[in-house]
Amino acid sequence: MTKPSAASDKPTPPPYTETAYESTPMTSLRSLRQLSIFFLGATCLLASTARTRRAIHRRHLRIAPKFYQPNTNPHEHFSPFMDAMQALNVATLNVFSVGIMAAGGTLWAFDISSLDEMQAALRSRLGYENFDQPNQNGEHAADNSLETTILSKRKEGTGAAKTNDPKTSR
Repeated sequence: MTKPSAASDKPTPPPYTETAYESTPMTSLRSLRQLSIFFLGATCLLASTARTRRAIHRRHLRIAPKFYQPNTNPHEHFSPFMDAMQALNVATLNVFSVGIMAAGGTLWAFDISSLDEMQAALRSRLGYENFDQPNQNGEHAADNSLETTILSKRKEGTGAAKTNDPKTSR
Protein backbone atom coordinates (compact mmCIF):
# COMPACT_ATOMS: atom_id res chain seq x y z
CA MET A 1 0.00 0.00 0.00
CA THR A 2 1.05 3.42 -0.76
CA LYS A 3 0.76 6.28 1.57
CA PRO A 4 -1.12 9.39 0.43
CA SER A 5 1.13 12.36 -0.19
CA ALA A 6 1.49 15.15 2.36
CA ALA A 7 0.22 17.75 -0.12
CA SER A 8 -3.24 16.22 -0.20
CA ASP A 9 -3.53 16.38 3.61
CA LYS A 10 -3.32 20.19 3.67
CA PRO A 11 -6.57 22.10 3.25
CA THR A 12 -6.82 24.30 0.20
CA PRO A 13 -6.63 28.01 0.91
CA PRO A 14 -9.72 30.09 0.13
CA PRO A 15 -9.69 31.82 -3.24
CA TYR A 16 -8.31 35.36 -3.37
CA THR A 17 -11.00 38.02 -3.19
CA GLU A 18 -10.41 41.73 -3.60
CA THR A 19 -11.46 43.97 -0.78
CA ALA A 20 -14.41 46.10 -1.71
CA TYR A 21 -14.17 49.81 -1.00
CA GLU A 22 -16.99 51.35 0.93
CA SER A 23 -16.41 54.57 -0.98
CA THR A 24 -14.60 55.36 -4.17
CA PRO A 25 -10.82 55.60 -3.82
CA MET A 26 -9.22 59.02 -4.09
CA THR A 27 -7.36 58.23 -7.31
CA SER A 28 -10.35 56.88 -9.24
CA LEU A 29 -11.52 58.70 -12.35
CA ARG A 30 -14.75 59.66 -10.63
CA SER A 31 -12.96 61.21 -7.66
CA LEU A 32 -10.50 63.06 -9.86
CA ARG A 33 -13.36 64.43 -11.98
CA GLN A 34 -15.06 65.68 -8.82
CA LEU A 35 -11.83 67.12 -7.51
CA SER A 36 -11.21 68.96 -10.78
CA ILE A 37 -13.99 71.44 -9.87
CA PHE A 38 -12.14 72.20 -6.64
CA PHE A 39 -8.89 72.71 -8.55
CA LEU A 40 -10.67 74.96 -11.06
CA GLY A 41 -11.83 77.12 -8.15
CA ALA A 42 -8.34 77.14 -6.65
CA THR A 43 -6.86 78.20 -10.00
CA CYS A 44 -9.46 80.95 -10.34
CA LEU A 45 -8.64 82.08 -6.79
CA LEU A 46 -4.94 82.30 -7.63
CA ALA A 47 -5.69 84.25 -10.81
CA SER A 48 -8.08 86.64 -9.07
CA THR A 49 -5.59 87.17 -6.23
CA ALA A 50 -2.89 88.03 -8.75
CA ARG A 51 -5.26 90.44 -10.50
CA THR A 52 -6.17 92.04 -7.16
CA ARG A 53 -2.52 92.51 -6.23
CA ARG A 54 -1.79 94.02 -9.65
CA ALA A 55 -4.72 96.46 -9.33
CA ILE A 56 -3.60 97.56 -5.86
CA HIS A 57 -0.01 97.99 -7.06
CA ARG A 58 -1.16 100.11 -10.03
CA ARG A 59 -3.24 102.28 -7.74
CA HIS A 60 -0.28 102.87 -5.42
CA LEU A 61 1.92 103.77 -8.36
CA ARG A 62 -0.72 106.14 -9.72
CA ILE A 63 -1.23 107.93 -6.39
CA ALA A 64 2.45 108.39 -5.52
CA PRO A 65 3.86 111.68 -6.84
CA LYS A 66 6.67 111.62 -9.36
CA PHE A 67 10.15 112.82 -8.49
CA TYR A 68 10.34 116.64 -8.18
CA GLN A 69 6.57 116.90 -8.47
CA PRO A 70 4.76 118.79 -5.73
CA ASN A 71 2.54 116.58 -3.61
CA THR A 72 0.14 119.40 -2.76
CA ASN A 73 -1.78 119.10 -6.03
CA PRO A 74 -4.47 116.43 -6.18
CA HIS A 75 -4.24 113.76 -8.81
CA GLU A 76 -5.79 114.99 -12.06
CA HIS A 77 -7.05 111.65 -13.34
CA PHE A 78 -9.16 110.60 -10.36
CA SER A 79 -12.44 108.89 -11.16
CA PRO A 80 -14.46 107.56 -8.21
CA PHE A 81 -16.79 105.68 -10.55
CA MET A 82 -13.93 103.80 -12.22
CA ASP A 83 -12.36 103.01 -8.86
CA ALA A 84 -15.69 101.68 -7.56
CA MET A 85 -16.22 99.58 -10.70
CA GLN A 86 -12.71 98.15 -10.44
CA ALA A 87 -13.23 97.30 -6.76
CA LEU A 88 -16.58 95.65 -7.53
CA ASN A 89 -15.04 93.66 -10.39
CA VAL A 90 -12.12 92.42 -8.27
CA ALA A 91 -14.38 91.55 -5.31
CA THR A 92 -16.79 89.65 -7.58
CA LEU A 93 -13.94 87.62 -9.08
CA ASN A 94 -12.64 86.76 -5.61
CA VAL A 95 -16.05 85.74 -4.25
CA PHE A 96 -16.97 83.59 -7.26
CA SER A 97 -13.62 81.82 -7.25
CA VAL A 98 -13.95 81.02 -3.54
CA GLY A 99 -17.53 79.85 -4.20
CA ILE A 100 -16.43 77.53 -7.01
CA MET A 101 -13.68 76.15 -4.82
CA ALA A 102 -16.07 75.58 -1.89
CA ALA A 103 -18.69 73.95 -4.11
CA GLY A 104 -16.09 71.66 -5.69
CA GLY A 105 -14.71 70.65 -2.31
CA THR A 106 -18.19 70.00 -0.94
CA LEU A 107 -19.20 67.89 -3.94
CA TRP A 108 -15.99 65.89 -3.62
CA ALA A 109 -16.46 65.41 0.14
CA PHE A 110 -20.05 64.18 -0.30
CA ASP A 111 -19.12 62.02 -3.32
CA ILE A 112 -21.54 63.71 -5.71
CA SER A 113 -20.55 63.64 -9.35
CA SER A 114 -23.57 64.90 -11.27
CA LEU A 115 -26.66 67.00 -10.90
CA ASP A 116 -28.86 63.87 -10.84
CA GLU A 117 -26.88 62.43 -7.93
CA MET A 118 -27.13 65.71 -6.02
CA GLN A 119 -30.88 65.87 -6.64
CA ALA A 120 -31.35 62.26 -5.50
CA ALA A 121 -29.27 62.81 -2.37
CA LEU A 122 -31.14 65.98 -1.47
CA ARG A 123 -34.56 64.40 -2.07
CA SER A 124 -33.69 61.37 0.05
CA ARG A 125 -32.47 63.63 2.87
CA LEU A 126 -35.60 65.79 2.79
CA GLY A 127 -38.01 62.90 2.24
CA TYR A 128 -39.18 63.94 -1.20
CA GLU A 129 -38.76 60.56 -2.91
CA ASN A 130 -42.40 60.37 -4.00
CA PHE A 131 -43.18 64.06 -4.16
CA ASP A 132 -43.51 64.43 -7.93
CA GLN A 133 -44.51 60.86 -8.76
CA PRO A 134 -48.18 60.04 -9.36
CA ASN A 135 -50.16 58.05 -6.79
CA GLN A 136 -52.43 55.05 -7.49
CA ASN A 137 -55.07 57.16 -9.25
CA GLY A 138 -52.50 58.63 -11.62
CA GLU A 139 -52.74 62.08 -10.05
CA HIS A 140 -49.92 64.00 -8.48
CA ALA A 141 -50.17 64.36 -4.72
CA ALA A 142 -49.10 68.00 -4.81
CA ASP A 143 -51.88 68.86 -7.27
CA ASN A 144 -54.50 67.19 -5.06
CA SER A 145 -53.34 68.95 -1.93
CA LEU A 146 -53.27 72.29 -3.74
CA GLU A 147 -56.75 71.77 -5.14
CA THR A 148 -58.20 70.78 -1.77
CA THR A 149 -56.55 73.77 -0.11
CA ILE A 150 -57.96 76.18 -2.69
CA LEU A 151 -61.45 74.64 -2.48
CA SER A 152 -61.48 74.75 1.31
CA LYS A 153 -60.37 78.38 1.31
CA ARG A 154 -63.09 79.26 -1.21
CA LYS A 155 -65.72 77.54 0.94
CA GLU A 156 -64.50 79.40 4.02
CA GLY A 157 -64.44 82.66 2.08
CA THR A 158 -68.01 82.32 0.76
CA GLY A 159 -69.36 81.38 4.19
CA ALA A 160 -67.63 84.32 5.87
CA ALA A 161 -68.77 86.72 3.15
CA LYS A 162 -72.42 85.76 3.68
CA THR A 163 -72.31 86.29 7.42
CA ASN A 164 -70.43 89.60 7.24
CA ASP A 165 -72.41 91.07 4.36
CA PRO A 166 -73.91 94.39 5.60
CA LYS A 167 -76.83 94.25 3.15
CA THR A 168 -78.08 90.89 4.46
CA SER A 169 -77.70 91.75 8.12
CA ARG A 170 -80.41 94.49 7.99
